[in-house]
Amino acid sequence: MTMLSAFRRRKLSAGFNELDVDGDGRVGDGDIESLIKNHGNAYGYAEGTAEYAALAERTGAVWEQLKQFDSDGGGEVSLEEYVAGFAAFLEPREAFMNSMDALVDAFFALADRDGDGRVSEDELIMHFRAWNHTEDQAREAFRRLDRSGNGAISKQEWMTNLEEFYYSEDPEAPGNWLAPLPPA
Repeated sequence: MTMLSAFRRRKLSAGFNELDVDGDGRVGDGDIESLIKNHGNAYGYAEGTAEYAALAERTGAVWEQLKQFDSDGGGEVSLEEYVAGFAAFLEPREAFMNSMDALVDAFFALADRDGDGRVSEDELIMHFRAWNHTEDQAREAFRRLDRSGNGAISKQEWMTNLEEFYYSEDPEAPGNWLAPLPPA
């Protein structure tokens, strides 16, 4: 297995921190329930609606995949388990990127509120709000993630950013802005 650099570990930590809603150092069922509620609130989906149920189903499917990283069988995933699991998952780069296609489609189905096939700045702000990030963070992220500078992020741009987030060693790479990085 390839060893991840400290920088790439830091990026994975950013993703973990988004999932660890209660900040206890482990991702568990309670965190996932909180994520679903946060996203439902940010997107205006009331509990009991079809949209909320679809959000819960998609989020639950991601959680089922992440549970595979639970190496000690405790029912929760620690940062160490998350990083180790992702390191193994990332190793076949092409297979990993192919597996992200469906996840990005699910993200666009949620974030692309006007259905134009692109994520606008306002849509990204809403998405960042669901992850408890600030509007300023979202605006800075949008400026960087909109690689073409046309005022919207296409699926191809998102995929390029995603690949940079997981694989680039360049601290200035735009894809690093998919999740605000914790301090070095």
